[in-house]
Amino acid sequence: MSQDQLPRRYRAPGFKAGLPPGGIKSALPGGNTVGGWIREAEPRKDGYRHVDTPAMIELLQRIGANHYFFGIWDSPTDFDDLRLEFAPAAQAAGIQLLPYIVPPTETYSWGRASRPYVMDYLAWAKALAELSLEYPVLTGWAIDDFDCGDNPAVFTPEYLAEIRETQFAINPDLGFFTCAYYGSATSDEFMIKYGPYIDGIIYPYLDGPNINTIVADRVRQDITEINEVARRHDVGLIFLVYTGRFLDGVLAPTAEYAGACVSQAVQAAAEGETFGVVSYGLQVDGAPTVANERRSMYGDGRGALVASHAGIKAGDYAELSTKITIDPDSPRYELSFWHSRALQLWRIPQRGDFRILVLVDGAQVWAADVHDATWQQLWVQGLDPQGQFDVTSAMIDKTEATLSFRLTALRDVSGRSVDVGVDHLETIGFTMADPGFEDASAWQVSSSGGPIVGLVDVFVPDRPEQIIEAVATAYRQQPQD
Repeated sequence: MSQDQLPRRYRAPGFKAGLPPGGIKSALPGGNTVGGWIREAEPRKDGYRHVDTPAMIELLQRIGANHYFFGIWDSPTDFDDLRLEFAPAAQAAGIQLLPYIVPPTETYSWGRASRPYVMDYLAWAKALAELSLEYPVLTGWAIDDFDCGDNPAVFTPEYLAEIRETQFAINPDLGFFTCAYYGSATSDEFMIKYGPYIDGIIYPYLDGPNINTIVADRVRQDITEINEVARRHDVGLIFLVYTGRFLDGVLAPTAEYAGACVSQAVQAAAEGETFGVVSYGLQVDGAPTVANERRSMYGDGRGALVASHAGIKAGDYAELSTKITIDPDSPRYELSFWHSRALQLWRIPQRGDFRILVLVDGAQVWAADVHDATWQQLWVQGLDPQGQFDVTSAMIDKTEATLSFRLTALRDVSGRSVDVGVDHLETIGFTMADPGFEDASAWQVSSSGGPIVGLVDVFVPDRPEQIIEAVATAYRQQPQD
């Protein structure tokens, strides 16, 4: 293909030039999250509870945000709230804005949609470009998920060029973005297809290809891997951290996870590796943690061995282990534990996919196929009605040992997800520090790496506020030189 045949590359020079010092530090209410907006307590005359603009601006200032992704999806009044109230207030506060529009796959004639222009993205380009001239803090906009479902049939090169031409005719410095998950963000094919028409991607971090909001260790690795591809196509990166639930995540993020991810992303932005970071789904409505996040049998904690629906290889595993003290004079040695399993019902593991193991010093003392172990979300004692079971053979001539619970894949699987809970251990002839999984420090986590993860999952009643404070600490940190 000759240079004359290559598509025009649309870039908004003013977007990058106008980035806040140190990069974007933003938030996004998010779709299908909980309490993402602070809304007025009472409906207005139109019957809708509008965005409480003063309270939202105060929150952004409190956490140290210099930017806000204004989602236009939850209410038919969102766009009017943006143009009539939020944009003027953000302009006065010096907070940059990026309106976020949904694609056809998230548009419902009977419910949520980006109104008033819905799927007329040329109208959106015109309206937002005009609004950006009135309020220069509006520096970019985004349409979610170009490449999901049937969206590619809409977002053709020709249509995307029309969108850019429409906004360029009004404000050529207005940036334009879409969301890209790991597979797309690291794909030359995706960048070749969409790269000419976007200034950058918004990348939702999910531990690389492993699809969880549990492991924070891959933040910098993911940024490096994405930039290796994106920079070949002159595509920038905004890094998104789930600080509220992700619908395909097995467990919701914790304050420790959110703080670790956002802190690393802030550092990467300060080093020029990204345009910045956005905290997705912060629960800002002042309500406590959603009650169904408590998944323990008793107390607040449980052991959790979880597998996402990412591709898993035979032999992949995660394990929770603790030291036990053995009484050499005990006449018998027995263990009782309770366990449950929660499945995403459209991704149910089959018999022979996963196995739960109990080990003492690496020797198996109990095992069950996850498919057969128990009913959905029902706590059972061992293999119901087994109750306690004898572990004497693993205790002979020992005064201490390591007790482990392991979830392992028996074969290559993909598209299957499971959450195995363990709680309320009872013993005869030996003891341990934390039989109820209330103290994460009493248990050690090991794994093969990848989509199967182990953790002590402790319910925290004020987790939303703890996450907000963790994000605020990360946003206000001084990046290292």
